[in-house]
Amino acid sequence: MEQSIKEESEIKNILLALVEPNRNSPTDNIPADVKGWRFPSGSTDASRAGDGEKIEEQYQQPVCFWTGVACDPIDGSITGLNLGNGFYVETLLGMSASSSKAGDEGGKQQHTRVMIQQYDDEIILHKKRYPESSSIITNDRRTANDVPPRTTSPSFPSSLGKLTSLRFLNLSHNQLQGSIPRSIVQLPNLEMFDVTSNDLEGTFPHFESDALRVLDMSKNRFHGRLDEDLFGHPDIGPYTAPYLLSLVKFDLSHNGFNGTIPLDGTSGFYNPDVEHEGSLQNLQYFDLGYNLFSGTICNNFGNFENLQGLFLEHNRLVGTIPKSIFRGSGLGAHPLPLVQLFLEQNSLSGTLNEGLATLPNLKELYVDGNKLTGVVPEPLCNLELNDIFLNSTEAAQRCDGISCPVNCASREGVAPCTPCPNDGGFHRYMGQHDSECRGGMSEVEILDLFFEQTHGDEWLDLTYLWEKGSATCQRKGVECNAAGQVTKITLQSLGLRGPLILELGFLSKLQVLDLPNNQLTGFLPSDLRFVPLNHLDIRGSRVQGVVPPLLCIKEGVNGNGIRPPGMPPGSIDFNLLYACENIACPRGTYSSIGRASLPENEGEDGIHCLPCYDDQATFYMGRAHCTDVSIAGLQIRTDDIRRGLVKSIPVILVLAFLAMLSRIRLYHRKSSASATPRNENSDSDGVRMSQRSSLPLQLWTSSPVDDEYSDDDWTAGYSESEGVRPVKRSIELPQRKSRLPTVI
Repeated sequence: MEQSIKEESEIKNILLALVEPNRNSPTDNIPADVKGWRFPSGSTDASRAGDGEKIEEQYQQPVCFWTGVACDPIDGSITGLNLGNGFYVETLLGMSASSSKAGDEGGKQQHTRVMIQQYDDEIILHKKRYPESSSIITNDRRTANDVPPRTTSPSFPSSLGKLTSLRFLNLSHNQLQGSIPRSIVQLPNLEMFDVTSNDLEGTFPHFESDALRVLDMSKNRFHGRLDEDLFGHPDIGPYTAPYLLSLVKFDLSHNGFNGTIPLDGTSGFYNPDVEHEGSLQNLQYFDLGYNLFSGTICNNFGNFENLQGLFLEHNRLVGTIPKSIFRGSGLGAHPLPLVQLFLEQNSLSGTLNEGLATLPNLKELYVDGNKLTGVVPEPLCNLELNDIFLNSTEAAQRCDGISCPVNCASREGVAPCTPCPNDGGFHRYMGQHDSECRGGMSEVEILDLFFEQTHGDEWLDLTYLWEKGSATCQRKGVECNAAGQVTKITLQSLGLRGPLILELGFLSKLQVLDLPNNQLTGFLPSDLRFVPLNHLDIRGSRVQGVVPPLLCIKEGVNGNGIRPPGMPPGSIDFNLLYACENIACPRGTYSSIGRASLPENEGEDGIHCLPCYDDQATFYMGRAHCTDVSIAGLQIRTDDIRRGLVKSIPVILVLAFLAMLSRIRLYHRKSSASATPRNENSDSDGVRMSQRSSLPLQLWTSSPVDDEYSDDDWTAGYSESEGVRPVKRSIELPQRKSRLPTVI
């Protein structure tokens, strides 16, 4: 059924709100072959200047015939807007092309007026790698603070949120600024959303459509972490995307997103009774390249059986390349249909597994710029990969077409490679990016660099001021062996700020690196696995990410992998004996020493990293303190309260009621005690009650004195009629098992 004249007029008003600046234009700047997008006759300066008849004719065009508009053939509702490739700002608004588009793929593309329904067959599932010198990656990670916003650029048109029938929306390459409006996020039928190459900012938006197939937010200034339950791993939560069953393309590349990739653990959608999970089974293209993601590559990528392109390049990922990528995972596992695998420019370690050669469709594999050792397996060399980027069939037939070998320099990390036989081990990794060979650094040079990078001239104790080029063993805080090699660096609470440089991994005799309570930033370098460390302390710093997995299995660091003498053989679980927590408490946890520690003797508990949700613990590893909000001994996630206080109000009210009830009961008992003649027993009880009333709010149990504390049975008071003696008992709830409901 066709739309009524009134509905047609309302839709035109919504669309014309996008080109409101044209109302005061003295001429009609929109090209003649563009249909529609004009205001009615007499309402603009252009129509009053003599173009009224032409403009009115364009206005009267049915909205479904306007350029870039697609409609449902049955009811005439608008289902798509193709205003991308600069069509909105350049053609409709007459603004000049954005300078930021100069390096974008393909440059400025002329807008083609195709029906939006054809997008189903035109989803781009291929990515091109560009040389490091290319302008497209000069601004590889764009965040809101990188470049001052251009005030002349338009903001995202929120009026489009009124078109609730909208299924496809393309606003790419339009210099749009600001955030994505809530009205757009709430569109119920959205299937394709493309805003690549704009200046949009904000955190990840939670679209409400369960039909979303393409989500492309690449090349903007978005930032922040992705919610832990976004993909339903490990559980389905309030921020789990409703479109996981339909999603085909997910592209957040070239932004400032950080944190870990939320795909750890078994999916909350997992059903052991079915062969495959439905979640993300249609996913073919997953791109998080050129961001600030840290942590490891999740094994769960092996679950996405239709994945053709996985792009995680230019992040801060550590650990090894999981075997699930070429083996698949879950029931009925088989190799993924990957065509492109981009992992270059991270901090991945380990070796390159020849199992990658079993990927049947693989055409491009990039692993250069990591911390991989060993050689490229021969089966991979025979696949003739990367010929498009190398622009050389001959190079693609060699191993260095995948990655240059160790002790080589290469601008791109792949062929052509320059051997560096006398570099002192400086080029210890495969595919190391370097334009020329260079020798290794001396220990003096390494300490000079460390002093510079940690702002040594601002250290709190000036007696630690290291003179550049001075002998290593004469520097305060540094100890050496008889051969003059650095064995110990101790710089506690000196205000060091800056990164832990990877060059520390070249101090071949370093055993102790003691740097607690400073302002160190960045990431823990996996290069430390090459030195004989037995003590590493970074507690109280601002180091992000995770402990590199190869460092987690390094024996000797903080007792890692060594059974304490007081513990009998087999008494310690292997996962505790070798654990990342022995190096530093992971983000979201803390302990008094900033790491875990094995028990010294049988029957002891040792030190564990306990959950903590304050801002510092959320972002940084090795926390030694926790400053969460606590009510009656319960930890409350301050971040969750900020994000959804309304959801927390019922819990807070319940806790407040318990607190009030406890105080009332204490008050009545105290009044009763003061009105009763005091004998020996009552005097004792009176002293006990006086002590209770002066203490902070605590939880109380009513049970016999010698009863064991029941974790599931506690109240805020007691009843004298129960015939039991009240026992003052401050209940410390286990922090590994929060009593708070999932709403906060």
